[in-house]
Amino acid sequence: MFAISLPFSFNLGFPIVGLIGGIIAILFGILILIFPRILNYLVGIALILFGIFSILGGSLLIGILSLLFGIVVMIFPRILNYLVAAYLIIIGLITIFSAGFAVVTAGLITGIILVVLGIIIFIFPAIINIVIAIAFIIQGVIAIGHYFGWF
Repeated sequence: MFAISLPFSFNLGFPIVGLIGGIIAILFGILILIFPRILNYLVGIALILFGIFSILGGSLLIGILSLLFGIVVMIFPRILNYLVAAYLIIIGLITIFSAGFAVVTAGLITGIILVVLGIIIFIFPAIINIVIAIAFIIQGVIAIGHYFGWF
């Protein structure tokens, strides 16, 4: 399975990376809900970590995009809302197109959810904390689920 199945496709190269990446995603989602004032740094660090884990897991394109967006978020924190919205839409579209349209899969559903979350952030940038936290938690659960073979 070399196709990109999830935006944070941790388990393509090293299976244990999926479990670790999923746990980290859930932890960052919870931290964002608890400490919204340091959102910029948490999102930047999370995207950089997701980029590293994606590359280790075999998802080079998503890994590079995550690293780039993470670095840009750390450098330009004032435009975090727009960077994150663009990131979610791009990753969501990559996930949708890599999952294919013939069968409804977890990747297709995840891609659609990410695109919708990105659009919501563009329209309502003030709710970024909640939307980002939800996106990270969803990605964490899906990565862990893939690791354990739930779907």
